[in-house]
Amino acid sequence: MKSIPQTVLDTAVKGVNLAPGTLRAQLGETPTLLIFLRHFG
Repeated sequence: MKSIPQTVLDTAVKGVNLAPGTLRAQLGETPTLLIFLRHFG
């Protein structure tokens, strides 16, 4: 299993149903499945 780099966790994120803040704040302390969707259009 790979870890997310610390710099990515400290990056500000915004999107639908996300609280303002960093990716780290969104994930919290519990194990979380993270899925990235990419639009190619």
